[in-house]
Amino acid sequence: MLFRVRRANLNDISNVKLFYKEALPLINSEQTSWIPDIYPNVVDALEAILHEEFFICIDNQEKVVGSMILNQQSDDEYKTVPWVYGTNKANHLIVHTLISHPKRLKNGIASKMISFIKQWAIENNMASIKLDTLANNVPARKLYEKNGFSYIGRRYLSSFDNKGTDDCVFYQFQLYKEK
Repeated sequence: MLFRVRRANLNDISNVKLFYKEALPLINSEQTSWIPDIYPNVVDALEAILHEEFFICIDNQEKVVGSMILNQQSDDEYKTVPWVYGTNKANHLIVHTLISHPKRLKNGIASKMISFIKQWAIENNMASIKLDTLANNVPARKLYEKNGFSYIGRRYLSSFDNKGTDDCVFYQFQLYKEK
């Protein structure tokens, strides 16, 4: 099956809502620490659509099978990570809530999305791509490493319900060397 990634627009809202309704309850919260209706949630997705930061992966029947938010916003904890690339205030792309439908795993959706992220970052003159995941999210870590991301470090981040911390690992993909 062929997949295509593109920026979501207002016409995609009902399909994004359906995707979140179908996919999020099936995601292993122990691997992601995501909390239903808290993070990720439809309101944040809709806001990202309005800011032109929400991207979807669709199949050949136009069904949403993956989504992600791409921007340059990061939590304060990101500043404490010993990033290898981009210490001179270059532009860096941050990947948030990369989701591929749990019923469609092993179909290449996440890899297609990672390829898109790399191309988008190049086209938008980013120095690197940064992201994080839970330390015990082995499938995500394997995906990032398989796609050339370098393990950068480990930190505890505030949990999405602000009731504790999550053990997270950080990855970075270098696009351009700094001058």
